[in-house]
Amino acid sequence: MSLLRPISSRPIAIREALERGWAAFASCPWVLMGFTLLVGGINLFSQVLYRYESNQVVGLFHQNDPWAVAVAGAAWLTWALSSLWLVVGLMRGAEMALGHHQPRFADLARLNRMAMLRCGGTLLLILVLNALIVRLAQASAWLLTLIQPWLAPLPLVAGVAVAVYLAADQILCLPLTLMGHCNPVEAFRSGRAAVDPHWLHALGLTLVVLLILLAGFLVLPVGLLAALPITCCTLAAAYQQLFGS
Repeated sequence: MSLLRPISSRPIAIREALERGWAAFASCPWVLMGFTLLVGGINLFSQVLYRYESNQVVGLFHQNDPWAVAVAGAAWLTWALSSLWLVVGLMRGAEMALGHHQPRFADLARLNRMAMLRCGGTLLLILVLNALIVRLAQASAWLLTLIQPWLAPLPLVAGVAVAVYLAADQILCLPLTLMGHCNPVEAFRSGRAAVDPHWLHALGLTLVVLLILLAGFLVLPVGLLAALPITCCTLAAAYQQLFGS
């Protein structure tokens, strides 16, 4: 497996990424927000439907309701696919806008099965790694409880530290997957190789992205319609700093 090599050894310039990301968003806000509204609406509806039908799986007579199981499964699948569709479409729109091309709604909505598959694989890899970190920290804390209870919090603190490191270390995993056409393992290794020497800058970018998303959540629903595209544009701009366009 080959790594995607950075074109520059300089760290991520957070302010530059934000400025270029905002400029890209501002060049086509209605297209990006409209796509987010459509696919995000499908995503939200499928979440609500899944939660409702999951509660109906066991019927009045404490037997599985086949209809509820089928609808809950379809809702979950719709949620997963719409999440991937949203990420792939927004990242494509961000890349086009950063390249001074005016993306159309059809450009964002066009399905790309291979890109969605790579994106899903990358997200699954990160999810599995985080789950392993959590389980290992919990198991270590339980063992230390049997030996020295006052040491039990240490593995949990270490687990949080590793999770924070991983979050910043893989801040560019989605642009690497979708713009760099890397498979999940290549995206993970390329991200580590490029980000590790300047990890604190990546942590700063991670915190900025989280603040953008938090601000979007605080002014629901309009805020997220802008926060999600701005986040994708900022990450795409940071990717281009290190790996080019």
